[in-house]
Amino acid sequence: MKFEEPVLKFKKLNYVEGVDENGTPIIKESQGVLPVRAHDTDAGYDIVCTRLTQELDEAGKVVLVYHTDVAVELPQGMVGFLLMRSSVSKKSIMLTNCVGTIDPGYRGELMMKFKLTTDALPRVYQIGDKIGQLVVVPYYKATPVFVEELSSTDRGENGYGSTDKKEKSGTDLILETKELAKDEHNTGEPTTGNSEISGDNR
Repeated sequence: MKFEEPVLKFKKLNYVEGVDENGTPIIKESQGVLPVRAHDTDAGYDIVCTRLTQELDEAGKVVLVYHTDVAVELPQGMVGFLLMRSSVSKKSIMLTNCVGTIDPGYRGELMMKFKLTTDALPRVYQIGDKIGQLVVVPYYKATPVFVEELSSTDRGENGYGSTDKKEKSGTDLILETKELAKDEHNTGEPTTGNSEISGDNR
């Protein structure tokens, strides 16, 4: 039996680009691109950039704002995650919030904000590029309550690194503190504190 595939609704959003001489907002028509999956077995809907603007964070660092000029209506019981694409490994940017959460009640524009990861000439996404993926999954809805005790497990309260191997291997990195050599850049007195990371296999 063949089941009908559900529909995921998107809407193009017009946007304001400045004002005219009378102070009236200038409305621009949306150039939004319908998010689609590249392959039938893909989980993510590719998000395409239509505009690029900039803003500053609280530390005065540049944030690149990638616009899509589209909104989505998620079915009740579903949540959307805006994720980076694997191609970001070739770029000099990183998504500011790592994962964007799209709640089913949100009707605003889908956009992604990136920060630069280099002080050199960066490589970034351009207008028309696929900049991320929208993955839609069910979410668990429950009433939060405090209880006196939680059920016991084998792991218990063991957290960070608790499942790592304890014995050291020959390839473990060892932090060594070495004495700085005298040269024209120091005061002439040996100084400690130059930490180098070394390993058995160099």
